[in-house]
Amino acid sequence: MARIIAAVLGDSLGHLNQVLAVAQEMAQHEFLFLGGGRVLDLRYQGYSVEEIPVPGTLYADNRVDIAGTVSNAMKILLESPKTFRRVRRIIKSHDPVLILTSYEFFAPLAALSMGRLCISIDNQHFLTKCRHDAPKQQMLSRVLFEVPLRLMYSFAAKYFVNTFFPIKPVDSTITEVFPPIVAPGVMEVNPSDGEHVLVYQTSPTFERLFTMLEQMPHRFVVYGFGERLPRKNLEFRAPSREQFVRDLASCRYVITNGGHTVISEALYFGKPVFSFPIQLAYEQFF
Repeated sequence: MARIIAAVLGDSLGHLNQVLAVAQEMAQHEFLFLGGGRVLDLRYQGYSVEEIPVPGTLYADNRVDIAGTVSNAMKILLESPKTFRRVRRIIKSHDPVLILTSYEFFAPLAALSMGRLCISIDNQHFLTKCRHDAPKQQMLSRVLFEVPLRLMYSFAAKYFVNTFFPIKPVDSTITEVFPPIVAPGVMEVNPSDGEHVLVYQTSPTFERLFTMLEQMPHRFVVYGFGERLPRKNLEFRAPSREQFVRDLASCRYVITNGGHTVISEALYFGKPVFSFPIQLAYEQFF
């Protein structure tokens, strides 16, 4: 049995589910998770967890709140020397053979300073570690995303990048590209053709979505807004990984504003995915 530290950005479930899938495949080893937000829920699954600050992404009206996200990151970075020292102490005490990171800031820096092996697992690093062309109309978005990616999340020794499409790494000695990760628990569920549509939102501020969905001719199972009273054809679900996978496997199609893991799992089940603005989905398909 080996000791492994997994440091994860926990402001949403995508990064966590990717690393958790790896941990489940390596159940013979001892995992210690570092992170905040949803990472703390792993305590209820029997994993050891150390809470550290997360400079996560904030949303407003279904868009990234750039000012809020930057302000939150600056607050955490002002306290970073103290957090950095704490993470170093955790690594020294736990003495892992490997450190995994999925878009987490402190552990890769600590690993680098201590000469420890740190491997990054995510899809974001295709922007900086792979060769590709970006559409001209997306150049500003690319720059706004790529700058913090390079400055804050690119200190690992090696990068495992999962993508939907074949893409070549800039340096194959430190970067490996592979298909999206699908957790063992997902592969155990058989897909079926149900009547509901699954809606997944990473932005809990986009409540205008409800009015749009109420005009559409299906029953919607909605995740991302917490458990609420039903309204017309909308049923709101509390966060539950097992229930979510069952709802995903049995839905007609998926509407989402993002979520690499959700899209990966939907494609695994053979479900159509609408990941563009809901207004356009309504106009084109209904």
